[in-house]
Amino acid sequence: RVLFRSRDPLGLSRVSFMITDYLLKGIITTTYRARYYSFYPWALWHVEKSEAPKRFAEFAAGLRRREAFLALATLQHNADSASVVGADAVRPRLGKYSESKEVDTNFAVLPSNAMGGYGQYYGGSLYGLGLTHRTEDGIDRAASGRGEALARAFDYSVAQTQYWKQNQFHEKIISLNVLKKSAEQFSLDSLDHERASEERELLRNLFFSWDRTEVGDTDLLRRHTLGLVLHTVAEYWKAGFKPTNVDYYLVYPPYYYGVLWRDDDPPAPYQPPAALASCYGFWQQFCAHEYLTQALEKLLYCTIEVLNLQPSGMTLNDVCSNLIGQGFEATLVELFGAGATPRDLMAALKTDTVPSDEHCRAARIDIGATSNKSERALEERDGKPEEVAAAAVGLLAVLYSKWRGARNEFARNIGTKAGSNLWTGSVLPALDQWFRPDLDWKSALASLMEPFVLDQHDRVMYEKGRLESCWLHRLDGKIHKDQDYQPVFRASRHWNCVRILRDIGLLEFGPDDEISITADGRRQLSRILKTDGTHK
Repeated sequence: RVLFRSRDPLGLSRVSFMITDYLLKGIITTTYRARYYSFYPWALWHVEKSEAPKRFAEFAAGLRRREAFLALATLQHNADSASVVGADAVRPRLGKYSESKEVDTNFAVLPSNAMGGYGQYYGGSLYGLGLTHRTEDGIDRAASGRGEALARAFDYSVAQTQYWKQNQFHEKIISLNVLKKSAEQFSLDSLDHERASEERELLRNLFFSWDRTEVGDTDLLRRHTLGLVLHTVAEYWKAGFKPTNVDYYLVYPPYYYGVLWRDDDPPAPYQPPAALASCYGFWQQFCAHEYLTQALEKLLYCTIEVLNLQPSGMTLNDVCSNLIGQGFEATLVELFGAGATPRDLMAALKTDTVPSDEHCRAARIDIGATSNKSERALEERDGKPEEVAAAAVGLLAVLYSKWRGARNEFARNIGTKAGSNLWTGSVLPALDQWFRPDLDWKSALASLMEPFVLDQHDRVMYEKGRLESCWLHRLDGKIHKDQDYQPVFRASRHWNCVRILRDIGLLEFGPDDEISITADGRRQLSRILKTDGTHK
């Protein structure tokens, strides 16, 4: 359920990323190992301290050698580790070095970026967390305060290694014996060692902002999001279940439906702690946006699939005619018990007028995680284009019944930040016309496809300057297919959170990747729930 940024034909990732950036500042989809947050400040600090580079090329070379050694050390210590930056490039080298007994550290773990994983992945996150800064010479440095503190703590953690004691970071070629004897302490997996206790504690302070005397919104929301992760894992344990797939268990069931999903056992109710309620409300809106994304991208998918039947293109009218064939109404009847017209579908959802906030709250309770009308069930529906189209309009109708009249602070906040981008508040009002007795599905579908699929696709492609990479285009009144597309969920970044929380000793993984909370994790959760948003 991870989306590459280039594959976003309707621009729906913009709101997804806006929400996750707000709630998890400093943790993005490519940053999921905690020790990189201390290693890179150390590498910047150590190159400056021990080599005093005058030119960027000298600085980059020093960083490159240290990053290569960290990657080699991690894979030497744990050959199966796949979470090292540049692992695919590093692993073959390690095999050669075991034969030559000499280790070359003068190579880029990511040949495409002179600054390696720091430049490609972690640099922006570290800067956003106040760990680095850039001076006039264009060279990044560890920032005073938390940046230098982490650098010194990492330095202490590895100071007993041969690599450090023999000043091997200046050398391009070192002995294999030095790597072997230094690997465990230098590994990304060694934060649980006694000598790394200060480093581990500083990383905990960083992610939870315990080192801030004044905590801003994004710092507090990151703390509370990590708290929600710890809390849901703890609640699953109480319910006799250990989750594995992060989004499937830790995000959509508890955040959107208010339940703990336990596979073959009935779902258990989930209630967030009062201290985390605001953060929880924003994550619920994230989930709603992802279901909206599924609905609109399903309509795009259906359009593209129908166009396969006519390589010379089709009018929007013809596309809609194909999508509302016999399988369309049959699917709606199967799912909702009715669906001859949009009005009939709304009636099947107990909605006969624009819903009030009270109606929406009731619908969110009524159409729960186990309902065959739920978003969870509808987004998994596949089949022929007309069947997928039926699931898409059904998904929109369910979202409408739950969110059209919602008047909570979280929806208002996201609406302000979303601007002109598509989100539930800008799309769902289009369904107000579905109560008209004279409206048929062909007209209803066309009124959705025109603004939210075709026009939106063209707008996004023009803004990106990617006209050569369109999924469809319009010419002489007809729609033409350019390439296939499959709807995807955007990353909630919770998998990254779980990995980081594991690295700093607050969660642990079982033999089958079952997630559970540690004693330190429980203490951290208790501390979060006792604070009022200030440093304590």
